[in-house]
Amino acid sequence: MLGERLAAALGAARDGAAGIESFAHLLGSRRVGPRGVALALPEVCEGCAALVSALDSLSAAVRDGFVETGDAPAADAACAVLGHAGVEVARLTDELSRAAAGAPPGRAPVRGRGERGGAERGIDARQRLALEASVRRTARELSGALRLSELVMATLELRPTPLDLIDVLRNWSATAAEGRPVVGISVVSSDGRANEVEGDVRAVSGLMELAVGMVSAAGVASPHLTVSRLPDGRSTVRIAERSPREAAPAVALDVVVRDGGERAVAVARVVARRARVELVEGTGGRVVTMTF
Repeated sequence: MLGERLAAALGAARDGAAGIESFAHLLGSRRVGPRGVALALPEVCEGCAALVSALDSLSAAVRDGFVETGDAPAADAACAVLGHAGVEVARLTDELSRAAAGAPPGRAPVRGRGERGGAERGIDARQRLALEASVRRTARELSGALRLSELVMATLELRPTPLDLIDVLRNWSATAAEGRPVVGISVVSSDGRANEVEGDVRAVSGLMELAVGMVSAAGVASPHLTVSRLPDGRSTVRIAERSPREAAPAVALDVVVRDGGERAVAVARVVARRARVELVEGTGGRVVTMTF
């Protein structure tokens, strides 16, 4: 089990992220009037400030959690993601504070007005739309950051089990609720035995999602995933653009494209190393190969 301190810090960060997500829904609801939004702002500001602290505590707990393993790069990868999320939440906190004080976006509040003044006047339509876009941006950043950091944390307790790679692929979510693009991928398996691997389902599924994100970020519009068996008995997954000479896809899936940025790639490398999965990136990032 994860340490109590790490679990508590992660729970606090999740709660804070859920609060921001809820506020995004409130801003998007036309049943809630401008004054109702303004009245909610002070509480949301407090929640954001608490979330910044929770992310700092989670980073410290993650770093301490990897002390025993002697794996500083793993802690660095997770903390870089959480640090970026903290900066994003701090930015949103400042923006919401200005809105609560009745100042237009980008300007400091007028001294003496306070939060009550903003609530009495309400939030106009243009400011509301700007706030909604900003809050949703932060919600997306938090969702990705927590998922990436949890993927690194999962490697503290790897639980290898027999897996079928095609089943793992079919369990991917295709919902675009996070605001991330959904991309279609095609899958071919030339040997049913190649689908059978031993691994931690969290690490394997997370790595494949990140690999799809990596090649998509490199410009591959419809990634093609090939599962095959090497002469030494290991299984390999290759994600790239489909060659005209390759076989027709056996499975077609829609998946949410996860981050393919520098921090996400660093997480993929760390998780692959800790899960003992050989991950190779092709030139330009348009090909990713994983060997189990």
